[in-house]
Amino acid sequence: MSLEPVQQVLSTLKQTHWQHEQAFMRLLDAWSQVVGPAVAAQAQPIQITAQNVLLVATSSAAWTQNLAFERTRILSKLNDRTEHALTDIRFSNSRWPRRSNTARRPAVPPSITPASLLPTLSMSSGEISSDPNIAYERWMKALHQRSQGYPACPLCQCPTPSAELQRWSVCSLCAVRVEP
Repeated sequence: MSLEPVQQVLSTLKQTHWQHEQAFMRLLDAWSQVVGPAVAAQAQPIQITAQNVLLVATSSAAWTQNLAFERTRILSKLNDRTEHALTDIRFSNSRWPRRSNTARRPAVPPSITPASLLPTLSMSSGEISSDPNIAYERWMKALHQRSQGYPACPLCQCPTPSAELQRWSVCSLCAVRVEP
């Protein structure tokens, strides 16, 4: 058993660490190309483990679940674009940076709720039907009336609230969809 000089061991470790960092930086560049800018804003790779598992921090549990469904597709695209052979991807919102308690949200008046932002639709009690087909038709008509003034999503052309377009540039369904 030969012992190598400490300086040689340290230089080998530094070189390995540097190469690992470079590979991770290339993976970060490929990440936004693979998942798109809307998803990249809500999910960020944070580490590659020794077992070549990519750990990704997500902004919420909903993003964690949606991306977990697309895990295999994302994994194959990343492996195609980088030389780092990943074996798996794990999503978690536990490592997403949270706002400190000192930076509080501005108070929202109790009169403003998501339902209050939608146009009101009047329905008299005589319009309630026990027939599911009639109820469905009325529901669809109400949805159509509510979305009448909404701009269209640039990808799917569905009526989309302007707040969603301002936030993601697309509707919420297109924002979570990972490009094929």
